[in-house]
Amino acid sequence: MTLKDRTPVERRFYTLRDGEISACHFGDRNRPVAVVMLHANGFNGLTYRTLLEPLGVHSLALDLRGHGMSRLPTDIEGLKNWHIFRDDVIEFFDRYIDGPVILAGHSYGAVTGVLAVAEIKDKIRGYVGFDPVLVPDLFRWLSGFASIRARMKKSIPIARSAGHRKSVFESYEAALDRYTGRGAFKAFSQNALEDYLMGGLKPHGEAVQLACDPKWEQAIFVAQRHNIFKNVKYLPENTHIISAGKGPVSTVFTRAKIRARLQGGRLDFEKDLSHLFPMQKETYSIKCLSEVLKKAGLKD
Repeated sequence: MTLKDRTPVERRFYTLRDGEISACHFGDRNRPVAVVMLHANGFNGLTYRTLLEPLGVHSLALDLRGHGMSRLPTDIEGLKNWHIFRDDVIEFFDRYIDGPVILAGHSYGAVTGVLAVAEIKDKIRGYVGFDPVLVPDLFRWLSGFASIRARMKKSIPIARSAGHRKSVFESYEAALDRYTGRGAFKAFSQNALEDYLMGGLKPHGEAVQLACDPKWEQAIFVAQRHNIFKNVKYLPENTHIISAGKGPVSTVFTRAKIRARLQGGRLDFEKDLSHLFPMQKETYSIKCLSEVLKKAGLKD
């Protein structure tokens, strides 16, 4: 079987103010949407098929701006925070989601969800955050300056690596060969890896190219001038945040700030999980989503 033989997914495009945002739909599409998923930086909605399909509810996963198949403009040099992604999610909910739903996110998607929740809270009955990026205040403040962001792109390993990421491949299969067994991807299930590539590669002449420009991914890593902490109080009672301990994107202090502001739910620190655990520990991640769905009354 080749990548192109993977089971097709239902993909829909939704008009926003300056283009179209793409969403992959899973489960019973004749029922109202019960889960909205927001992906990690550099990934795409289809990557999370192995988490969402088993839930037994209608779920959708957005391709955030500059990712996947969405058709929305990007401003690499001007990006200093994640407010544009927040605004896209708010607009998508205003136009297309009646609620109630569970809002879920991974990494920067988890943060984007919290940034949006103050405006969409009436439609949110639960929230699951898979390892949201929780950086200290000083880092957030410094990232507001273009000159410092430029330095961060060179000095922060994950941002430096993203900026030099290979983006063009001879074929889907060539991309699969490159990623299989490589770095964090070696712990992905085969299905999750193939979904990541099918949702994140676009035709490029006779070759294929990453849908997310590596320079855009890099810019997102260093654009931290947003404040997730002030919005935590708007999260619903049915909230479960999981912070990973391997290669952490949070600190003892930033996790404590989140816990102090939660009006309900909990934040768990799992020292044996790594940042990409949703695709590496699928059974655990499905369990987290299912529990919140049941508590929210959106799943039997």
